[in-house]
Amino acid sequence: MSTTGLIIAGQHVDNSPDIFHGVEKYLTVSPENQTKAAFQSSDMTHIRGLENPVARQIVDAMKVSSVGHHFTDTFEISENIRLRQAAIEAFANCNTGAYDMDYFDPANNILPRLGSAGDARVSPDWQFMFPQETWDAEFSQIPDTTASKAVAAHLGATFPFRGECAGAFQMAVYYGLLNGLGADRLNDMAAKFGTMYIGPWRVGENSAPNPATLYMQKAPLSDPHIPGDYLYFKNKDDYLKWAPDGFWTGLNAMYMGKDALGVPHYSGMGASWLSEINLRAALVNAYYHDCSPHTIADPLTEVRFTLRAALVIPTHLEKTMPHSILSGKTDAPLPTTASLLAEGFTQEQPGLFTKTATTLGELAKDLGFQPDAVRQVASADFGNPPHKYSRDGMTVIIHYTNGIDSRQDPAAPVSAIVHLKGAE
Repeated sequence: MSTTGLIIAGQHVDNSPDIFHGVEKYLTVSPENQTKAAFQSSDMTHIRGLENPVARQIVDAMKVSSVGHHFTDTFEISENIRLRQAAIEAFANCNTGAYDMDYFDPANNILPRLGSAGDARVSPDWQFMFPQETWDAEFSQIPDTTASKAVAAHLGATFPFRGECAGAFQMAVYYGLLNGLGADRLNDMAAKFGTMYIGPWRVGENSAPNPATLYMQKAPLSDPHIPGDYLYFKNKDDYLKWAPDGFWTGLNAMYMGKDALGVPHYSGMGASWLSEINLRAALVNAYYHDCSPHTIADPLTEVRFTLRAALVIPTHLEKTMPHSILSGKTDAPLPTTASLLAEGFTQEQPGLFTKTATTLGELAKDLGFQPDAVRQVASADFGNPPHKYSRDGMTVIIHYTNGIDSRQDPAAPVSAIVHLKGAE
């Protein structure tokens, strides 16, 4: 059996006319166009005129993949194509105004919200994971609500949305399931995977996966991208060092397909239908704006894609446990320059301290917070998301040594950047 390319029912899908007429055309031509006379033609050119361009790109990219894309039958791959097409449409809608989605910005009183334009800021189907805070946008589904109702893309369900691009990509996955596979299919899946989340990639002290990630399978970055794929476009590595409250440490993006000239395009919330060169320019500009006077020496290597995941429909769905709402409150006094230096931090400039080798528990003890008070930074990546602790006068950026460690495990090895206001 082939281990590369596209394999359906054990058969490798090549470029032969027999495969095209027997398999491919049923994947690339929509059901309504399959009733047209041209679909029955022996002339492949006539049939290709009926194809959905995105479906054709999906099939072509899978065929040349260095890893195998295995499907048991044409129905299974058709579901994958519909999931991808609906997720692509959702990400397009979030940048055109068809979906009321934008970034939150507590500094300008644009607070996190999901589904409500009112003071509650959340619809009846959702709740804030950390309602006492406005510096992160993380939401969980209310218990016993219907998944398809909670995900519905309309006012009072998920719009208006004020969050960030990790949550936006997760929403695109949920929209892809709802709009591509239907409400009943989504509800059946939700009965197995449990509570939906928007914002965090992982949940709770055991780092249970956000259900959206169950539909994201890590894939080789060097392979041809398949429309609907997840891509993380990372800004220069020290972005969070100089802009701890910034939103452009990277972009959770979706590969949207090629334009008429064959140029690949990507979209993320706040970045619509951009080629790689223009996507890079957008993140470089954000770096110069947020991190000035610091600069980027080599934009082609320092701002780059770092992670890819293929959209899949898994055979096994892992149930996530509902997240308990924590207070995050602390009465501990702020550390001082003297106390940080005594604990082994390095002062890089007034108010900026680093520690390259510690654990989350030791860091929390040094700085006076609980390990479960850390939150995912805005626009964090799917693979190894950094976290943040913030309170008046101090912001801490936490980078984890191991991507598989729980974000709240006191024993997790970490490095840290501390911004302390008013420090000498």
